[in-house]
Amino acid sequence: MMTTEENLVVPMTKKQRKLLSMSQLKNPKTLKKMTPWLFLIPSIIVLGTFFIIPILEAFLWSIQDYKIIAGTGEFVWFENFQYIFSDPKFWNALKNTFLFLIFILPLNVFLPMVLAVLVNQQIRGAKAFRILYYLPVITPMVVAALMWKSMYAQGGMISNALLSLGIFDSPTNLLTSSSTALFAVAAITVWKGLGYYMIIYLAGLQSIPRDVYESSSIDGATPFQQFRKITVPMLIPSVTLVSVMTIIAGMKIFEEIQLTTGGGPAGATSTLVMYIYDNFKQLDVSVASAAGLVLLVLAIGASLLQMKLTSNREEDLRG
Repeated sequence: MMTTEENLVVPMTKKQRKLLSMSQLKNPKTLKKMTPWLFLIPSIIVLGTFFIIPILEAFLWSIQDYKIIAGTGEFVWFENFQYIFSDPKFWNALKNTFLFLIFILPLNVFLPMVLAVLVNQQIRGAKAFRILYYLPVITPMVVAALMWKSMYAQGGMISNALLSLGIFDSPTNLLTSSSTALFAVAAITVWKGLGYYMIIYLAGLQSIPRDVYESSSIDGATPFQQFRKITVPMLIPSVTLVSVMTIIAGMKIFEEIQLTTGGGPAGATSTLVMYIYDNFKQLDVSVASAAGLVLLVLAIGASLLQMKLTSNREEDLRG
């Protein structure tokens, strides 16, 4: 039977607890566990400051009738969301955003892949072509917008080419026609991103072992069969990355539209970000914040769906 003295636990002093904690920190196992978190701290701080906190602030504004000049607002809860869902301008912007995305997504996935395959060949001048294809990426958007506006104008290069092909009966400014403005702006986005996405695919191509292509050539595979059976399946991770980046970029498209059409003509190029921007200009920050949260949810949902579809496709191709 244990005595009272044996059951007695002497409490540690503050100094003893401090020494114990310091000894635990010096433990190699503890240091090994803490090292990853130490590397993550800067990213967590940046993410929290520029992403988490703004989202929480936007949510707070979205459930208020916030007056930005006065710096105060009354809670209206979900009235701002009810307003945007009953606003025809919001639905027009949402429709244009998805049309824009549907147009650029397959082009941004397929065209850069083809360019990457071409410049990955062991031919003279391949490096020069890589530089040329990347030039649009580093071209300032203001310069690119002015250049494309001049080509789209009546009498411009593209307008005259379409007229000579018989697509139009008379010279037409593609940016001032409701039926062509959105797709004309989308073409600028595709052109601007070709080189960037090509580099992503090029990195994926150079990670594919050459032995795989040599073995398939011995077995009699044609270049097209190699592309379909080897290149595409091996590039699925790159396809996923490019798809998600394109979806995010397409959902938040703003610069090209603001610099070329300003959302016109008659709202034909008004997207969700333009809708948010217009509400902010009118100092209606609560409605703008609510629309911004809707955009965030849609972008995340579309990206997750694309990742799921691409993952299933990767399993089918490799299975």
